[in-house]
Amino acid sequence: MEKERRIKTLSLVALIVAVLGLTVAFASLSQTLTINGTASVDAATWDIHFANLSEAVVTGDAYVTTDPTIEAGSDGKANTVIGDYELVLTKPGDSISYTFDVTNAGTIDASLSKLTKALTPTCSSNASVDEDATIVCDGLTYTLTYTDGGQTVSQGDALNKGETKNMTLKLAYDSDKLPSDDVTISDLGITLNYVQK
Repeated sequence: MEKERRIKTLSLVALIVAVLGLTVAFASLSQTLTINGTASVDAATWDIHFANLSEAVVTGDAYVTTDPTIEAGSDGKANTVIGDYELVLTKPGDSISYTFDVTNAGTIDASLSKLTKALTPTCSSNASVDEDATIVCDGLTYTLTYTDGGQTVSQGDALNKGETKNMTLKLAYDSDKLPSDDVTISDLGITLNYVQK
C-alpha cells in the first residue's frame, strides 16, 4: 500500500512537472504584437459659388429690363443664386448673354453631379390662341456653355479645389416667324448640383 501511495505521489509530481514544463515551453513560443498611433482630420472647406457676373451682351434689338444679381440661396450660403432678371427679345436674331465664374474656393475637389434645366421654356401669350407661344418657344434657344471652347456644361464635369470656370448663359430667338402678340417666357431656371469628387 505504501508502495502504491509513493507511485501515485511520484506520478502526481511528474504530472505537475510536465504541465509546468509545457507552460514554460508555450510561453517561450508566444509573441505580443502592438499597434500604436494617432490620427487627425484636417479642417476642410466646401465653398462653390458664383462670381464676376458680366453685363449683358446684347445682339439685335433685344434689351434688359432688369439686370441679374448674384445673391445668397435659400440655404443662406452667399453667392449661390443668379436671379431676378428680365429680358426682352423683339425679333429673330436677337440674343442676350451673360458670362460668370463658378469658383471652387474650398479645399475639396468637386464634380457636377446633376444639371437640371427645363427641356423647353414655357411660353404663354395674352392672345386667346397659343399659336404665338408655340412660334416663340419653337424658335428659342437657351444654353449654358463654357466660355473657353464653347462646350456645353454637363453632368460629370470636374471643378477641382482652387479652380474657376467661366460660363456663358445665352437666350436667343432664332425663328423666322414673328408672334402677333407679346409672349411671356418662363421656366428658364438652371440648377447646378456639385458634390465631392
